[in-house]
Amino acid sequence: MHLWDALLVDPVQFNDKVTGAFALVGGLAILAGTLEFREIPGQQFGSAFFPRIIGVAMMCCGAVMALRGAPGVLFRQSPMLRGAAGLRVLAVFIGIVLWIMLVPMAGFIATTAVLIGGLSLLAGASAIPAVATAGGISLLLSLLFSYILRVPLPPGVVESVLPW
Repeated sequence: MHLWDALLVDPVQFNDKVTGAFALVGGLAILAGTLEFREIPGQQFGSAFFPRIIGVAMMCCGAVMALRGAPGVLFRQSPMLRGAAGLRVLAVFIGIVLWIMLVPMAGFIATTAVLIGGLSLLAGASAIPAVATAGGISLLLSLLFSYILRVPLPPGVVESVLPW
């Protein structure tokens, strides 16, 4: 099998029933998330208006997909994801969950650097380029989000040492 053929093969094929259920639950989550949105004084539409439209649309499409999905197997795994490749994909998801859990305690820069460095090493990168890339990207992302986009990031030990 050529590389191009491998890229065209779906790693996991989901039945429309599964995709529809996820869309339905996602739409409900969006609606639930907008319940605390405040109204904007003097505006005809509040801050929750468009997210609620998207949530309702996702729920409608998800319900149709879930009801009209083909009977039978809910998902099939591609042979590409068996063995070490499948474990690497699983490591990405575990890394994201760990990042979400640890970032409030350890801070953005340290947690992001550990995640990027660990996944780079798992993908087969050499240690020095992986550590340098992880540190550089986490610092760059911190500067981008904190100063340019003004997104408050969780502070940690590294942030308390940096001059900015």
